[in-house]
Amino acid sequence: MKKISFEQRLNLRLYMNIGCMIVAIILFTFVLLNKEFAYLIPMYSGALSGLFFASLALFFRNRKLRKNPNKMKEKELLETDERNIFITRVSYTIFSYVSIEILFIAMLISGFFSITIFYTLLTLLCVDIVFIFFIRHMVEKMY
Repeated sequence: MKKISFEQRLNLRLYMNIGCMIVAIILFTFVLLNKEFAYLIPMYSGALSGLFFASLALFFRNRKLRKNPNKMKEKELLETDERNIFITRVSYTIFSYVSIEILFIAMLISGFFSITIFYTLLTLLCVDIVFIFFIRHMVEKMY
């Protein structure tokens, strides 16, 4: 597997932050200018402004980190430490299983109230499981 340097990873994060801010602005503008989606304004204004400001804060943090070589080296050591990598992987694995179980329970409960929500959650559960197997297969090929 080809490793990318920490500086390249930091640059990728900066581009992703800019991309998220652009998506938030475009979607918010689309919702505001389209009269058919007026009912979505309260929900989208909160969600998209949250996405925009979180991306903006992370952009400034990563840019500040890139300008300070000592802090960047410290962060690189923190992210490449084997113990921290192991803890992160185990945490993500546990989170994946717990979230799938919660989604499954919510799907079963939603069947009592709305068949549409039941099938929506069932589809989401199937897509999650397919993604987990697909990603696992990709990672196994990499290592």
